[in-house]
Amino acid sequence: MAATPITVAELEQLLAAAHGQSDGKVAKQLSDLELTERASSIRLARWEAEFPGRHCHEALTELADASAFLDLPAADLPATAPPDEDAQKAMLARTVEYVNKTVSRLPNFYATRRTEHFEDSPPRQTTGPSIGGRASALGGRGISAISSEQSSYVPMHSAGSSNVTVSYRDGYELRGSKKVDPSRMGQTPGLNTAGEFGPILSLVLDNAMRSQRTWGHWEQTASGVAAVFRYSVPRGQSSYFVTLQHNGTIQQVFPAYHGEIAIDPADGAILRVTVVADFAPPYNQEVSSIMVEYGSVSIGGAPYICPVKSVAFSKTAAFPGENGSPNQPPPLQTRFNDVAFIDYHIFRAEARILTGDSVSNEEPPARPK
Repeated sequence: MAATPITVAELEQLLAAAHGQSDGKVAKQLSDLELTERASSIRLARWEAEFPGRHCHEALTELADASAFLDLPAADLPATAPPDEDAQKAMLARTVEYVNKTVSRLPNFYATRRTEHFEDSPPRQTTGPSIGGRASALGGRGISAISSEQSSYVPMHSAGSSNVTVSYRDGYELRGSKKVDPSRMGQTPGLNTAGEFGPILSLVLDNAMRSQRTWGHWEQTASGVAAVFRYSVPRGQSSYFVTLQHNGTIQQVFPAYHGEIAIDPADGAILRVTVVADFAPPYNQEVSSIMVEYGSVSIGGAPYICPVKSVAFSKTAAFPGENGSPNQPPPLQTRFNDVAFIDYHIFRAEARILTGDSVSNEEPPARPK
């Protein structure tokens, strides 16, 4: 279903005119739109504050998350000259040092991973025996007739949410008490991601430093002005793998990929990273992208840069076990996860040590009568 393209400025005008309207009415106006530019987290937070209703929240989240891998509007970019080549190299060197030192020094902590899942539902052709039968010319016995039906397309909609406790212990990500194994995530139905706490930074930066990198632009973030670099990793040098269900089987591929890395120019801290897979045949119709935003959080009274938001976006075969035909490949289903990482806490045990004197001075418990 074709959506109506709209720029960020045009959406701002639409929202300004919608003030005072009901939550459902505004959400309906947003439901068939598609942004042609990226809506920053700053803008999304302002829009959600102006339209706090549940339906508007879902519609605005869908719009903003679907735009997470696009370019910002030109008007949002600071009018600052790009740094020279030496300054760019110095920034990237600080980023390498940051990833090598800071990520390895993260304390053992746990947080809540709050996920909102969105998806559409493509139409599906089904065949089967119809109710009743038709008369046979040879003796009048009933023969089951074969009927064919097609379900209706359901546009993008909220498909549930979850809160899961995730922890980071000794450099590994855990969900519950189990270590996350990215290679097995494709065996769980739906869209799943892992590695936001550190592995994705090390992997992308290592691949990007050995591949093509170019200056992107300056960008205003909630933490200040960020330096944005673009990178492109060819297939033979890719360490990023995606698990897909293809032709009824689970397959792991290492596609070429590209994206952006936004860093703090002062200390090299990574503030945002995007990964967009460039699949080769026979997976070239598939889409898989992830964006992670990082910010300062307090863990045990000390500040750390940790993930605060991520968006995972995919287009994969809606019915993996059905191959389709050369003239009519199986339909694709669009899914995305909007993830917030909240409630960070450090692993900490508290104990009370009693000396011999303190024990003797305590009153003995009363005896039952």
